[in-house]
Amino acid sequence: MKKLSIIFSFFIFFSFNTIQVQAEGNNSLSETDTISYDLEQGGTQKFNVTNDSFENYIITIEEEPSYFRSISNNTYKITKERALQWKVSYKIDVRSHAITRAHSPAITNYLGSVTSSNLKINHAKQATYYIRMNLLTLNSSVNVRAKLLNNSIEVTY
Repeated sequence: MKKLSIIFSFFIFFSFNTIQVQAEGNNSLSETDTISYDLEQGGTQKFNVTNDSFENYIITIEEEPSYFRSISNNTYKITKERALQWKVSYKIDVRSHAITRAHSPAITNYLGSVTSSNLKINHAKQATYYIRMNLLTLNSSVNVRAKLLNNSIEVTY
């Protein structure tokens, strides 16, 4: 039991330092930290990414099942996850090459609490989920932007 508590304390200590870097960093979304989901390929596409602060994330975009499958008319679930810390997701409805609805926001925070969240469509081609969290004792922002391009969804993390 002592070994388990020592390992857990070790994990929390190093997670705390990593979170501190994120909290002190720039909270705006950089256009360089993006991945691209191929609409023609469809299905589930998963990306393991590292940002400029050397933080690792898993970005997953899933195409929701539909009887009338069409690239221009479908629902996609966007998920951003930081392993063992938090996981956020939301869905966008794409109709006629535009984002018509952003819905079903979900947040799981393993190490803290959520202070605020806001999911909105910025314009016909872009939706953003803004989240403020308390992780242990630090405030942190998590933003996930989905931008609809010709044959792809570009996610800024």
